[in-house]
Amino acid sequence: MSDPDPLRHDQLIVELRALCAAKRSGTMFIITTENHAAQFVLRGGAIVGMTYRLLRGADALPFMKTFAGGRYRFQDETIERTDPSLPSTLDLLALLISEPTAEIAPPPAQPSTDREAVPERIRQLIERELAEFLGPMAGLICQEYLAQGANLASPKEISRLVEAIASEIGDPAKEARFKQRLLPLLELPD
Repeated sequence: MSDPDPLRHDQLIVELRALCAAKRSGTMFIITTENHAAQFVLRGGAIVGMTYRLLRGADALPFMKTFAGGRYRFQDETIERTDPSLPSTLDLLALLISEPTAEIAPPPAQPSTDREAVPERIRQLIERELAEFLGPMAGLICQEYLAQGANLASPKEISRLVEAIASEIGDPAKEARFKQRLLPLLELPD
């Protein structure tokens, strides 16, 4: 992750341009301020894939242009796959900022995190189980949900948090498996 504070959309695109210019290969994982997952996949500095929530490639492009901002992390990796439906990297970078920077609204202020409100054991269990379904995005997603000031004082509140996080998986069968595996580990009383 580049910064504990969210970056504006235009700042994220500047970071993406820098990764492209440095000829990096890997995935730029983004959690938007709207709490959605987005990714740019790079191979040798070329954008060869992108996703926004469940949309991939050119279908994701309209949404990649409109989120207000977010946090990101870049993971270096060898990339073999490509999406031939995408425009060239130069065209994509130009399309990603379709409005002048001054018109892009700053991201909403994030509530302060009360680290004591979320027991560390619960955070670790949720993140570990979520990683089975979302890989490196799990840490960012957990951080975003827990930063919203979740107070896990009751089993009902913990169950609501697990439901909300499960919805990020985007596949009903996998969401059910995630909850089925996680809830017994949290040892919630009925």
